[in-house]
Amino acid sequence: MKTWLQRLHPERFEDLIAMNALYRPGPMDYIPDFVDRKLGLKPIEYDLPEMEEFLKDTYGVTVYQEQVMLLSQKLAGFTKGQADKLRKAMGKKQIAILNELKDKFMEGGKANGHPEKMLDKIWKDWEKFAQYAFNKSHATCYAWVSYQTGWLKCHYPAEFFAANLSCNLSNMPEIKKILTDCKAHKIKVLNPDVNESYSHFTVNKEGNIRFGLKGIKSFGTNVAEAIIADRTANGTYADIFDFVERLGNSLGRKAIECLVYSGGFDSFGIQRKQFFLSCRSGNLFIDELARYATLYSQDAANSAASLFGEVEEMKPVRPDIPEMVGADDEFEWLQKEKEYVGMYISSHPLDKYAFEMESFTNCELANLNKQVAECEASKKKMKVAIAGLVTEYSTLTTKTGKPYSKTKLEDYSGAYELALFGRDHEAFMSYMKPHESLYIEGDIEEKYFIKPEERAQGKTSPYAFRVKKIMLLGNVNETMLNAFSISITTPMLTEKFRKDLVSLIQANRGTVPLKMFLYDPQTKYKIEFHSTKYRVAVTTELVSALKLLGVQCSPVRK
Repeated sequence: MKTWLQRLHPERFEDLIAMNALYRPGPMDYIPDFVDRKLGLKPIEYDLPEMEEFLKDTYGVTVYQEQVMLLSQKLAGFTKGQADKLRKAMGKKQIAILNELKDKFMEGGKANGHPEKMLDKIWKDWEKFAQYAFNKSHATCYAWVSYQTGWLKCHYPAEFFAANLSCNLSNMPEIKKILTDCKAHKIKVLNPDVNESYSHFTVNKEGNIRFGLKGIKSFGTNVAEAIIADRTANGTYADIFDFVERLGNSLGRKAIECLVYSGGFDSFGIQRKQFFLSCRSGNLFIDELARYATLYSQDAANSAASLFGEVEEMKPVRPDIPEMVGADDEFEWLQKEKEYVGMYISSHPLDKYAFEMESFTNCELANLNKQVAECEASKKKMKVAIAGLVTEYSTLTTKTGKPYSKTKLEDYSGAYELALFGRDHEAFMSYMKPHESLYIEGDIEEKYFIKPEERAQGKTSPYAFRVKKIMLLGNVNETMLNAFSISITTPMLTEKFRKDLVSLIQANRGTVPLKMFLYDPQTKYKIEFHSTKYRVAVTTELVSALKLLGVQCSPVRK
């Protein structure tokens, strides 16, 4: 639909109504003619001059059920009752009634002086499209909703995406599509935050989307509402202690844990790992916080009831925040984040391989089954390169007692389950470890063997993705890069640019040969340089830094 609308260049609301009606299995065949006629690439033609009255608005193409009804009355003298009977019969494939009405249509049309051959063509066109045709009022409602949502997405994109995320919180495939769209519109989706989040997804002052507190799994609705109510009444929280003191008995250890894992406390400057390190008391900081929240709440209640008020010496003491010890396992915290909010937000385990995925893969996991279907339809083989994170792995046994494996891979677009049998299972099973990032090459091709009964019944696709090669995603550059190419233009060659570029290359020394292309826009000359002094380590960080300098870069494959 999106592709056809971009080609159509709709200029009036009626164009949207027509496209909504046409984008269905039968009428879809008429879309190319409709678009070409609207753009003036083809002449607007009518099978009979009398049809112009009802088909002028749709460029001579029959689009709506109402047009069939009106034309049957005009061309063949149908009554309104007969025209409605025709609509129902076409929509429900009532063959006997259609045959009866066709005879009446042909007789009435000939009686009105229309050629039999043309009447037969018109009838066949109607039969082809009317089975799935919309009535215009139905299509108008869809088009109106589409126009409204399109207007909102254009003028209030962050608010539009926030509302969509809130409505689809339990539909993870749809959530991933929306997140991809957010990324394309340069709108960030941020972790929950006790100082910014409301119940659902909302837009903050910077125009980014903040995850809602009620979207955190296992996080009580009452706690979420208590946080929002307190923050609305008393302002934002200064630090973690201000937060637990003000929430008091509303908080328990589980609620604090949910907020830690989801990133709800990140703005306080405390690493998530620190909540699970020991204080001087020997207890975990998260346990001390939960205990402190309870004691502080009890102390406040006792002080309110006391004749003399609280005694300073008896106030609960804030627990000490443990110092960060050792390296933080980013992957572990990302997995917990996904567990509690259903997705990776702060970053993605594949982010560090963005260059490899962009340069060496040609298919997203969410589209792999679609590619298989297209190869089956065209009877053509296709070479495919994919990459993904292993999230699940299991070894099973076939009915004949032979081992095979199933591996679930995930990338930014979605997931794909890969089954390996026989020699493939033996050759590649060592790579199939949970949390491993893999690069996989293979062919979409016809299966070697399908049981005749399964082929006859259509139980299985005759085409499948067959793995040919697997390697760790982190080894792709070293294995597959012959050189790393950067392109700059002569106007960029300022002293500052030169220093920044050399500094960046020196900071990213490695083993990959460096090529540079210098282009002069005035003379149109392009000169290629091969660096004998520098070799680089190609990383996503290097590529991002080069892009910030305005440098184009690309891989030179072996």
